[in-house]
Amino acid sequence: MNVLNQNVLDDYISYLKKDRYKNRIQDLRLEYCTDNDGDYIYLVCIKVKKSQQKNGYGSAIMDDIVQFADKHNVRIRLWVTDIFGTPLKVLYSFYKKHGFILIKDFNDGHMVYYPQKN
Repeated sequence: MNVLNQNVLDDYISYLKKDRYKNRIQDLRLEYCTDNDGDYIYLVCIKVKKSQQKNGYGSAIMDDIVQFADKHNVRIRLWVTDIFGTPLKVLYSFYKKHGFILIKDFNDGHMVYYPQKN
């Protein structure tokens, strides 16, 4: 297994966009970060092409990202926002379905996924 860093994440994003979900991902940005609790992946953006939406690709991509985080034993952090038009309620439900929890100390849509032990 590769040690996780931004280059590994960039290669993974490229694989998802060019091979696994070719012509389905409009935008996918992941950043490798570190804080006092250790390494994590910051999910900046995940957007499925409009013509491919409502076919389960968003969930499939999210499942792959979660499995990648589990494999590398790192958290995923994100901030939910409706700037792309999807209602917050829908987004919260989507991320909760994939194992994310809303951080109660924050009132800004901060959610975290904690890796599952294999």
